[in-house]
Amino acid sequence: MDRIRVLFVCQHNSGRSQIAEAFLQHFGQDRFEAHSAGTVPTAVAPLVTEVMREEDFDLRGKTATDVRDLLRENEPYHYLITTSGPDVLKDLPPLPAETTRLNWAFPDPEYVTGSLEEQLAAARAIRDDIRTQVIRFLHDF
Repeated sequence: MDRIRVLFVCQHNSGRSQIAEAFLQHFGQDRFEAHSAGTVPTAVAPLVTEVMREEDFDLRGKTATDVRDLLRENEPYHYLITTSGPDVLKDLPPLPAETTRLNWAFPDPEYVTGSLEEQLAAARAIRDDIRTQVIRFLHDF
C-alpha cells in the first residue's frame, strides 16, 4: 500500500510545521510520508528545538524548506495541512484537486514572550496541542 503523503505548511517552517512533521513521522510510522515547509522559510527556532528535544526529537539538523520547492519537486500530496492559518496558501500555485486541505491554526512559538521559563511553558503547550491534533488525525485512518 502506498504511504499517505502529508505536507505541513506554516509561514517560516521554523516551528509548528516542523513539530507536526516530526510527530506524524513518529506516530504514523510507515503509513505516512510527512514533510514540512514554509512560504517564507527561515531557520528552526531554538525554542522549538529545545521543547522537541525534551520529547526525544532531535531537530538540530533540520532546515526550513520553501513550500514552492516541495510542491514543484515532489509527487502530489494527499493532504496539505496549514499550521498557521489558511492565508499562508494565498501566494501558492493551485493545488491538485485530489489534495485535501486542512487548517490547524496554532500560535507561533517564535512570538511567545516573557521569561525563558514562560516562553518554554508556552512552547511546550503549543507542542502538546500539535501532538494531540496529529493523533486525532491518525484516528481517521
